[in-house]
Amino acid sequence: MGTPAPPVDLAAVLETLAELGATSASLPAFRSRALEVLNGVAPFDAAIFHALSPRVPLETAAIRGIDMPAVAKSRFRWDDFAIELAPLRDLANRSGVASDEQAFPSGTRARARFERQLGAVYPARSACVVHLVVRGAYQSALVLLARRRAAFGARSLTLLQALRPTLSVADALQARLDGVRRSTAQLRLVCRDERLTTRQRQIVEHVALGHTNADIAVALGLSVHTLRNHLVRIFTRIGASNRADLVRLAVLGPFD
Repeated sequence: MGTPAPPVDLAAVLETLAELGATSASLPAFRSRALEVLNGVAPFDAAIFHALSPRVPLETAAIRGIDMPAVAKSRFRWDDFAIELAPLRDLANRSGVASDEQAFPSGTRARARFERQLGAVYPARSACVVHLVVRGAYQSALVLLARRRAAFGARSLTLLQALRPTLSVADALQARLDGVRRSTAQLRLVCRDERLTTRQRQIVEHVALGHTNADIAVALGLSVHTLRNHLVRIFTRIGASNRADLVRLAVLGPFD
């Protein structure tokens, strides 16, 4: 058995993060110092603190344990990663904090695919995603990575969940003070594309949130076969060759 993790003084950590939010000289400085604090709460080997949108400057990020050139090289695929790693993103959308163990069970094809995709950026076996949200809108995200399997257990997730509101507000404040462009990502999207039928728009909304064909079929009361036929027609109307193309080309907006 490993050595039990030392107890965390949650009140002290919250106070430290709030102070960093009020005193840091810039958004990257806040994010970098916040990662130092969080490494004592949920230990990690590498981390990215950023809006995770290729349209937001990478210079606003705090990155630990990963070469900046490797992260920069992967940026053109971030939209695709969001769709390919949909189960993890979807869990984080719903609960705010999610781990790979929750999203990709051992021994599944999804697990193997996750480890391949993660390995393209960093040799990790565990990941934890924390979505920072203010007034219902996505602000930024923390991605924590660890080389060992099952590194982010229930204790880590509970602590990160408790810290999430303070992190969200402090990060939003620093971004506002720096005049940093916000991510356009939304927790819920509405398709208003006049080229599509009502049913097709519903399907596009699910695709934009990274849901699988099986998930969409269940949600809309369709067979997977019928759903695939709908997707073929949607791709043709929009001129998309894959799901990432569809999300980029369809007319999508925030939920009012």
